[in-house]
Amino acid sequence: MRRRGVRPDARAYNSLLRTCASDVEVPRWREGLSLLSQCQREPGVDADLVSYTAAMRACARGRKAGKAMELFRAVKDMGTLELDVYFYTTAMDACAKEGGRRWMEEALSLLDEMGERGIVPNEVTYGVAVAACGNGGRWEKALELLDRMRDAGLRINTITYNSAIAALSRAARAESRQQHQNDQQRRRRRQNSAPGGDPSSPPAADANVLSEKALRLIERMGEEGVRRDSFTYSSAIGACGAAGRWREAVDLIGAMKGDGTRPNRVAYTSAITACASSRQWESAFELFNEMKNDGLQPDLVAYNALIGAGMNSNKPIEVYDMWREMCQLSSSEKVSPDIVTLTEVIATLDKAPGRVNRERVDEVFSEAVTRGLILRKDSLDTSSEVDISTMSFPVARAACRFIFRRIAERSCKDDEMRDLSLITGPSRMREYVREVLRDELKPPCLRRNKGHC
Repeated sequence: MRRRGVRPDARAYNSLLRTCASDVEVPRWREGLSLLSQCQREPGVDADLVSYTAAMRACARGRKAGKAMELFRAVKDMGTLELDVYFYTTAMDACAKEGGRRWMEEALSLLDEMGERGIVPNEVTYGVAVAACGNGGRWEKALELLDRMRDAGLRINTITYNSAIAALSRAARAESRQQHQNDQQRRRRRQNSAPGGDPSSPPAADANVLSEKALRLIERMGEEGVRRDSFTYSSAIGACGAAGRWREAVDLIGAMKGDGTRPNRVAYTSAITACASSRQWESAFELFNEMKNDGLQPDLVAYNALIGAGMNSNKPIEVYDMWREMCQLSSSEKVSPDIVTLTEVIATLDKAPGRVNRERVDEVFSEAVTRGLILRKDSLDTSSEVDISTMSFPVARAACRFIFRRIAERSCKDDEMRDLSLITGPSRMREYVREVLRDELKPPCLRRNKGHC
């Protein structure tokens, strides 16, 4: 325009700003702020509310809530523009996309400010506020906002319902994790040395309450004729999984198909996890195969969830087969065992009786060393200390057998033997390892250095 001698007006600037704001592939907040700055300096051109709103929306796309709020406050301080619902909603959207409690509080403060100014929130405004609550961990406030929408006669769409269900799912998972941590602390206080001997208590009651609320929201969506998509179901399944409600999780997979919604990898994995926590191997395995039949390649999370189900259900043969399957997957499928896989596979095999399972433990551990999951393949050649302090008891037992087998092999080739220390840390692991060395390997364990065996 300038090369042709045409000076851009506010309309031209706003068109460019809208382009920056609407690009969902590449965040263009820098270009948006630069254009707004040019508009402000352009002789005879005044940036209007549309200009500022578009620039704020570009910042929201780029998750730059701080920049968006700087613009918001600058416009308020000017006092020359009449603020509207779109301006406030855009600022709230920037806060919601940034996530976290601080920005959630900022978004809710803006919602309150709208009421004080007599600006009536619309469906999008409330939807953004619900999303902010979900990202900030305030599920109670998210549900309260849904009630306010109903009272105001506003229609709640799929995105807004999804935000509320996702908030419940996050809260349920957080409750479940906290319960698991509490269980671990109680077991440590009791100094229980039996590997896997003390099962976790059921998930916290709050997780059940939260999953029930998520299921109720799905029902309301059906009653109100609101479309339920894969995100709707996946979030609800996650809430059920956290609460150990495996039947409801499996039923939701069926409901998805009944609604014509193809279950995605997240939905299947969440349902498998729910079955795993409730020791429902058959249902978990069936879902895993359904997932494959639907053309979805299970990822590491799905494999670990199924192996967890096998561990909880005492299925050593099936768990071992899953380990072999993972090890045989091609690199193009981008799935290989990790330390969680190893820990659960060995825990399952270690509990099972018989020589075959013991040999499989040794085979799995050796494979894990080769893959670099645990120890280093050359650790016994380059170091006189091996740290096993962070291993689970079954893995530590397998490590001891592996280490001393390597020592025995080396002693046959080399007369020179170095001292070896197993670092166990100041915990019950030390006594456990001593028992392993006495009962299984019977080597002289003479060192009594602190934290060493």
